[in-house]
Amino acid sequence: MDQYPEELRTPPMPLVALVGMPELHSAISLSLHTEQLPLNTLAIPDISKISIIGGKEKKPVDARMPPPVGILKADWLAKHRTRSPAVLAVLLSCEQVYGDPAQWLQVCSNIDMIKGVIRGRNIKLVLAVVQPSVVGEMNEDRLTALRKRAEIDAKNCLTFITHDPGELKRSLLRLGNVMGELASMYYRDEGRRVKLRIEKRAYSSTELSVRYNFKVAVYAEFRRDWVTALKFYETAYSLLQEVITAHMDLQPVQRIVELKAVAEQLHFKISTLLLHSGKESEAVKWFRQHIVWYKRLVGPPEGAFLHWAWVCKQFQVFAELLDNSLATASPVTAGTPSPGPPVTDRELQPGYYLQIAASYMVLRRRCFESAFATFEAFEEEGAVDVLAGPREEIGPPLYVGQAPRLLKRGSTVDLQSPTEAEFMRHVIAVEKNFAHTNAAIDLLTRAHEHFKKIQAFRMIYQLGSEMGREYFNAREYEKAKRLFDSVAEMYRKESWVSILGATLGYLRECARQLGLLQEYIEYALELASLPIPATFGPDGQHTVISGPEVGPAGPLGQFQREQVHREVIGLLQGATSVLPAREGETGMAVTAEQPVALEIDLVSPLRICLSAYVAFHEQIVKPGVKTTLTLSLLTHLPLSLRLLELEVHFSQPQCSFILRSSGYAVPENRLSNGQGEPSESIPIRNDDDLELQPSKWKRFTVDILPEQSGKLECLAVVARVGPVATIRCQVEGPATQNGIFLWMYEPGLDTSPVKDSSLAYFGQKILQVEEAEPLVHVELSASGPALVGETFPVRILVTSKGHPVIGGELDVYLGAPNPAPAATPRSTSPVASSTGPGSAEILRAGAERDSKPYLKFVGPLQVPPLDPDEEWTTTVYVRWSEPKAVNLMVLLGYQTKENLISDLAGSPSPRLRVQKSLCLLSEESLDISYQYVAPFRRDSLLAGGLASEQTKPTIALPLDEASIFVVTVKNSSSLKVNLHSIDVVERDVEVCSVRKAGTRGDIGSVRLSPDEVFTQLFHVRPLVASSAVDIGAIEISWSREQTVGNANSSPDIPVGISQGFADPITRHFNLSPVLVESPPLTVTFDCPPYAFLGLPFMCSMNIQNTTTSLQEVSFSVFDTQSFIFSGAHSDTLSILPKSTYALSYKLVPIAAGMQQLPQVRFTSTRYNAGFQPSSLSTQLFIYPSSHGVDPQKMKQPALGNPGIPLVS
Repeated sequence: MDQYPEELRTPPMPLVALVGMPELHSAISLSLHTEQLPLNTLAIPDISKISIIGGKEKKPVDARMPPPVGILKADWLAKHRTRSPAVLAVLLSCEQVYGDPAQWLQVCSNIDMIKGVIRGRNIKLVLAVVQPSVVGEMNEDRLTALRKRAEIDAKNCLTFITHDPGELKRSLLRLGNVMGELASMYYRDEGRRVKLRIEKRAYSSTELSVRYNFKVAVYAEFRRDWVTALKFYETAYSLLQEVITAHMDLQPVQRIVELKAVAEQLHFKISTLLLHSGKESEAVKWFRQHIVWYKRLVGPPEGAFLHWAWVCKQFQVFAELLDNSLATASPVTAGTPSPGPPVTDRELQPGYYLQIAASYMVLRRRCFESAFATFEAFEEEGAVDVLAGPREEIGPPLYVGQAPRLLKRGSTVDLQSPTEAEFMRHVIAVEKNFAHTNAAIDLLTRAHEHFKKIQAFRMIYQLGSEMGREYFNAREYEKAKRLFDSVAEMYRKESWVSILGATLGYLRECARQLGLLQEYIEYALELASLPIPATFGPDGQHTVISGPEVGPAGPLGQFQREQVHREVIGLLQGATSVLPAREGETGMAVTAEQPVALEIDLVSPLRICLSAYVAFHEQIVKPGVKTTLTLSLLTHLPLSLRLLELEVHFSQPQCSFILRSSGYAVPENRLSNGQGEPSESIPIRNDDDLELQPSKWKRFTVDILPEQSGKLECLAVVARVGPVATIRCQVEGPATQNGIFLWMYEPGLDTSPVKDSSLAYFGQKILQVEEAEPLVHVELSASGPALVGETFPVRILVTSKGHPVIGGELDVYLGAPNPAPAATPRSTSPVASSTGPGSAEILRAGAERDSKPYLKFVGPLQVPPLDPDEEWTTTVYVRWSEPKAVNLMVLLGYQTKENLISDLAGSPSPRLRVQKSLCLLSEESLDISYQYVAPFRRDSLLAGGLASEQTKPTIALPLDEASIFVVTVKNSSSLKVNLHSIDVVERDVEVCSVRKAGTRGDIGSVRLSPDEVFTQLFHVRPLVASSAVDIGAIEISWSREQTVGNANSSPDIPVGISQGFADPITRHFNLSPVLVESPPLTVTFDCPPYAFLGLPFMCSMNIQNTTTSLQEVSFSVFDTQSFIFSGAHSDTLSILPKSTYALSYKLVPIAAGMQQLPQVRFTSTRYNAGFQPSSLSTQLFIYPSSHGVDPQKMKQPALGNPGIPLVS
């Protein structure tokens, strides 16, 4: 839209003029721009320059109008927006109005002059008397005389205050309201006056009706009356169509250009108003009608390029209008649908119109090229473009769409108008300098950006193809080729044969222009191999599709395919060359200095030219056994293709072979440059028929003798088309072939590469060659399950059963068991959950010079040479860190003496391999648990262990008191274990002291059977109070019990190896930190060891206060049915600092046996914590009644730190 003037692109603003006092003009203009109806200002600094707004007096509405020279005046819009104000505001200072008579007379003279300038033009007049403040000299008589002199109403004569900010703001607002109201009144009156002239119809020209309706619409736009403006624009547009007669082809070019320029301006206004009101669908329908009506108005053939330029401009401008509307539009409720075909989503996309504009830009270029050629043929010599003369001799056009005027020819419009020949000479000269290609590419690029936003991929590729054609036309072949390559890939996937053929034609021509021989051949081969696109014509016969964009190669038909085939095959055979791209250059040719080697893989577009399929008749064979191979070739070229040689390559080079055509001899120059006969090891089969027929399989059956074990794969075939031209094609298997989609539904196509239906479904291009049967035996043996932590030996025995072993290597590694063995109840974690060998490692025995007895296993072991029936053994060790099953795998690779002899001859020698595996299970040997126990019948209150904010239980020990530490060891394996020692390794003897209970010291060697338990006691005495005291770790030394020589021994493991189990294993278990604090209260229970039925006895609770504060302790006693006792059931005691209170009871047992004494619960008031002795410490055995025995006189065991014997 930038080519339109601003007065047409932007909505009009009412124009008002300010006269006098220029220092106030900027403030008043700024205020008028902020009005609800913004006003544009024309500043006239002095009244003497008022003549610049002068104009002719308007004619009466019923005056007869002569036939017009044009339709719309060219500068009418600009005049009403910049030079013809609706309101004239005269600013007068108070000194001029209220001053001496001379000044007053000057004011009156100025008013008369202004009235004379605006007389007959309906311009509204406003007078503003400017004074500094409200308080000042005012003369009402002068103001009244001033209003009468100017012939205005009192509201149009106002006072303007400047020095007071508040009054200045009110004055600006008052002036703006008055001028806005008068401006609306002016444009309303002008519109009514023009409508009255339309109603009077005092003219006979339809062109004047178009002009007057256009004026009414513009006056309505000044008032922001969009509905009225749209109505009269549409009326003017409809009247313009009446001007266009049925014989417009006979009209001169200038007349047609003018009519279309007026129609363009009216349609631009209509589209702008419709889109501004959110009626996109209505705007699209108007644009449809606009194009349908004026698209046929081509005019004379020599001016056709002007017409297509105009059509291109319509689409481009409407796309920009629609883009701006969609970017700023708000949601509009759906109204009543308008008549006509519905608007599609595509028509609401700006990119759609930009794409069509680009196509008309291309048509404009083609029509101009034709017109320019005709013009040059008939142009007179020495003709001058008179419209390109000096600026003082060329005047602007008076009416929209007309040509510039020649001022030197006369004073009338008829004399100043150029002739048809002069006009055409000028527009052709201007069009000659126009960059059509760049403009078309710019439009396509903008359309591409719009479609990219909505992800319309097919439209994006179509636009890329159109841009490629424009670059091709501009001779920018590199850019064109890059675009065509991208869109051709899309057309191949979608199988759009017709446009793919056109694209390949362009690509072939770009390669020729750029001198790319190999790419030229590739595009030509693909083009010749395409199927023929056909459709049904009016006569029911197949007709070749053709169109304006068929490419340089022409429409894709059988004749074109055959022509391209002969050209490219002749080029590959060296018989022809490509035409040079420019004069003075040599054409491209395939020579020994410039050979061609094409590569066709499974995704190459050249698969349509040559496809190769291979099927082995067997899937598994033994080395040295022949097998049959079927090789199938297919081409879709239109004519037969004769190959000179066909090389078939395998993953094992000794299986490769060559098929040579009958009558073909290798040229001497090929022998001389090293491209002649292949190696003697590759067999050659001569006198084969290597001629491929179009779309028919060519099948070859060949015997293959594989000699090496492993995978034998057919890699590729190399077809020699010419002496120095080859095509290397990657092969496929018929069972996995992917048909060429372009030819999939073509009639009469042989679709199966092989005739045998079983091979067609199950044939493979890979043959598995089994390894030779190894004559070496590998045996793995181990004794029972392993235990976590021990070094478990595994013996490996290698025995030669017939093969001599030379250069043998033994590799040992661990893997996950498959399938995993079932979980055993002996393991602490299920074996079935094993995920791999990460919990185990392989070790080997260390040498005498090594510091460690076992080292990590690294690398394969070298096996010494073995003769038949000899054996070699070694031992590896496995160590587990957790109970999981692993798979010990052994891989033996070796060569025989016969292999070594064949190696010396130069041929490769495969190694024979033997693989064995053994699943090993591991179990946890010992299950360790421990606990802390308070001294017998002595309990302490430890408030820190009872804190409620702790998330998990905390072990609390009293400071400087001996607690019992119990360690329990259980044999959790299925084997017998010798337990050598159990110790506690202290972290710091100054923090905590640990002493083993008992007097025997070390336990020696204790044998634990499966599920047997052993218990060891320790005395722990913390010496430092802390919240986390690290006592140390439990150290346990154990070993597997040896059973050599008995019935349980394993006969597979020699005695020397099994004695490795005797090495003791030491494991450490870290103890959790404990809380150590000084107990404020300690309760000691004093009671006889037993009692007799019916005999009373005494027991007491000694409560010791170890603090320096008074402690209050409440207690409560819970009765039992086995005793009758005397004493307080509940009470609160006050215990002095550092003292002991004895709470005594006398009890009489009334039941025999192990009985529970009454339970006593103590609660400390200060610490709000309670505790009671354990139920085990308050149990007592009651004997039946026995005379003469007093239980109170029995000796009590000493308290403190008793010696606790070892219990097992």
